[in-house]
Amino acid sequence: MDLYYHPLSRQSQKVLIALYEKQAHFYPHIIDLTDPYARREFQRIDSTGYLPTLRIESGEIIPDASVIIEYLDATIDQGTQLIPSATSDALQVRLYDRLSDTRLDKVIDNWQSAQRQNINNQLRIKQLENELLTTLDSFDRRLATNHWLCGDSFSLADCATIPCLLSLETKFNLLDYEHLGRYWIQATLRGAINQVQEEVALTLARQA
Repeated sequence: MDLYYHPLSRQSQKVLIALYEKQAHFYPHIIDLTDPYARREFQRIDSTGYLPTLRIESGEIIPDASVIIEYLDATIDQGTQLIPSATSDALQVRLYDRLSDTRLDKVIDNWQSAQRQNINNQLRIKQLENELLTTLDSFDRRLATNHWLCGDSFSLADCATIPCLLSLETKFNLLDYEHLGRYWIQATLRGAINQVQEEVALTLARQA
């Protein structure tokens, strides 16, 4: 398999965590979409130009982080089962995967974009920060009765949520939350997440 991704993309991090959890063998291809040449070359593989993208042995292209992880879990027996076999449990995992993508990931994008703009966006920045705090509060309450986001087992929902928390840890003190703080500590002790954190740190060091 070939993974086209960027280490600082949260959706790419989501797939990397899943690949490491599944102990999958893949060829990594880091794509810098801000480079016009790299973008053109990547669009020859996937015309949409979105990351991450997985190309499997048959040559088929699989876009979208959640769909890639669904494919990995369905085709790789080893490692962590990321989507439960029980229908009701699987629905909860998929629900919190979507909530993480829509209530955290997209709001973080909007928040970071507003911060990059001028000082006149302070009201908008504050609104987005309040939205993020509300979402973190709801996740904290859920984790009061769950070891991982959807029960005792690490899942697709955690693959989606942890990259978002990684983006927020320098601005929001996650350890101030009783249950979310415990969750964040146990996440950072997990091997797959350590690998992603190391790649993020290395990429940031190269850009400095």
